[in-house]
Amino acid sequence: MERLLSNEMSRRVLLLNRLYSQSDWLTSEKLASSLNCSSKTLFLDCQYLEERWGKYLTIEISKKSGIKMITAPHQSIHDIYAEIIKESPAFILLEAVFFHPNHESGYFEEKLFMSKSTLYRLTKKINVSLFDRSLKLAQKPFYLSGRNERQIRYFFAAYFLEVYGIHFWPFSLDKERILAFVQKINQEFQLQLTDIQIIHIVFSVAVTIIRQQQGYYVQIPSADRGELVKEQQKLLAYQNEIHGFTGMPSEEIADCWYEDFIYTFFWWNFGWSSRQEKENVVETGKVFVETVQQALTVPVTMKSQEKIIRLFENTYALHKIYPFKKYMIYDRFSFSSKSIRQNYVVFSAVVLKALKIMEEQEHFPWWTMYRNELLHEVIIYWEDLPIYMDQLRKTVSVLVLSDLGQEHAHSMVNQLKSAFQHKVSVTYQKHVALDAEITGYHSADLYVSNYFAEDLPEEQLIVVEDVLSSKDLNDLRDFIDRARLIQPENIPYLQSK
Repeated sequence: MERLLSNEMSRRVLLLNRLYSQSDWLTSEKLASSLNCSSKTLFLDCQYLEERWGKYLTIEISKKSGIKMITAPHQSIHDIYAEIIKESPAFILLEAVFFHPNHESGYFEEKLFMSKSTLYRLTKKINVSLFDRSLKLAQKPFYLSGRNERQIRYFFAAYFLEVYGIHFWPFSLDKERILAFVQKINQEFQLQLTDIQIIHIVFSVAVTIIRQQQGYYVQIPSADRGELVKEQQKLLAYQNEIHGFTGMPSEEIADCWYEDFIYTFFWWNFGWSSRQEKENVVETGKVFVETVQQALTVPVTMKSQEKIIRLFENTYALHKIYPFKKYMIYDRFSFSSKSIRQNYVVFSAVVLKALKIMEEQEHFPWWTMYRNELLHEVIIYWEDLPIYMDQLRKTVSVLVLSDLGQEHAHSMVNQLKSAFQHKVSVTYQKHVALDAEITGYHSADLYVSNYFAEDLPEEQLIVVEDVLSSKDLNDLRDFIDRARLIQPENIPYLQSK
């Protein structure tokens, strides 16, 4: 959906993506080439981003090193993407059509202060992007059409959640009542929904009710009628809550309204071609958990296993409903998975290999479309996994050297143990400070010294202040974290074909 932005803003979003996903310096030549623009344009874009969203980020530019972005610790970069969408004329039009469908062009020209030619150009631009999601913005009158109503509803639920998040509510419906209803259903039906899934369903309920009020209903396949009757019986006890947040008296709600609502609300229970298909996906989830558990030799609780299996079920079922990208311009799973791959190298390698094998065997895009999302979700659902992975990492041996004598060296040992605890095993070189020549260094992964020692390999030596500074601790932490990472070549599963 980046194509809905102006060419200028689309390029700036790509620049923001590049800088946000890279912690090191990037050369201006490389950046300009990847964005297909001149160096002058690149620097102007950097200036624009910093001036427009200075409270979120700082962009450093160095002739020697290149360009690097530093994000503010008290702000979320997601807010920038949300503001970009809110300010885009194309997205403004799309949102206006959602809330006010079936109006002629003159209505939107007046409401959005657009000329007829601008409205025509934006509509054409929107349809180019919507085509990838099998949706279309129709004209005369204006409304959104697609293969089926559920796809339209999911698209808008994802849109509003990305743009407004949990902090803003763009609908006139009672959010608190809808949230209480979803939480109650989650608890009493033991759905084991995560907080973000609950929030997504709350947005989905709001979108569903608005679409129903506008006269749009789902065409329910006859194959799903049997399951629909079961779910409808479950909700009979919740009619008062439903009437409360729809604002409609029960006598005005037709049976088809309930069927439509239930079919959308319990989407994961519908669309399965057979019981065997669902059982196969459950088995896929079980095999995945067993594969990762055995490869990493880490425990998994029954609750975690159930959540991950449900994750695979939901991913598969949702793909059948909506086999398209779930985001507009901000793919938060892409950014989080990059951090996971950096900090949990072996875990990421095992998960990605397992997903790729599953995709080859089942011809379902577990790896192609969902690797970032699954990587992100599994590390959250697998209880205590980061702790188990940390326990598997090696202890880094550190040798301390000091030109201020053994007492000072012993003090530095204590500083290191206090800062890094179980991550390091620390000793110090015992020698007299005035020795003309210091030889016979103990072998270690890391040498920490308050002076430059010529006989030591520079790639394993960090020279620090007499008392460790914040910079020293950051440098040491970076080295120790890298040194502790388990290497993929040490995992048999990753060596097997």
